[in-house]
Amino acid sequence: MINFIKKSVLAGLLISLAGIVYLNCSDKIVGAFLFSFGLIGVFILEANLYTGKVGYINSKRSVFDLGIMLLVNLVVAFGIGVIYRYIFGVAPAWDVRLTKTWWQLLFDSIGCGILIFLACEFWKSTKNVIPVIICVMAFILAGFEHSIADAFFFGAGTLNLEGILRIGLIVIGNGIGSISVRLLQKGWKMNELSKSK
Repeated sequence: MINFIKKSVLAGLLISLAGIVYLNCSDKIVGAFLFSFGLIGVFILEANLYTGKVGYINSKRSVFDLGIMLLVNLVVAFGIGVIYRYIFGVAPAWDVRLTKTWWQLLFDSIGCGILIFLACEFWKSTKNVIPVIICVMAFILAGFEHSIADAFFFGAGTLNLEGILRIGLIVIGNGIGSISVRLLQKGWKMNELSKSK
């Protein structure tokens, strides 16, 4: 369990560092490109990132592990965000999330879940960073919401109860996106197997 928690801390740290890089890029495209090192680092170092694992839950134990992972990811990212805000001042990135309606936030977090799941599948099958970079850039440029990155932005931004509720909704949306794609993928793979018999 200690190693599991360490890997979850590492994932929160890597995504937070990617968030810091993004905040300090004046060009959105460059920022989106550089942010991808966070997810690439998660894959290479085999860190435990909620958005990368939620689509693969398959047992009660994996649900429990996912809950611990999520909590650690969120606490680490939020904590680094608070430290960033204390050193550099309030970052405006979180305030944009407060202008979205709840439905927009849910839609955007589902979109992110789909793209992160796709990035995971690309990495598993190819070990190539290019598709991972494309998926990360796509979700950032589309304005989609990544729960762990948003926990960092929340910590670095304006703190309030509404922000906590919004992070919760983003967590749910990321899960819906990843799990939906996984279930659809399983569905046609099972159909292909039954046809081949």
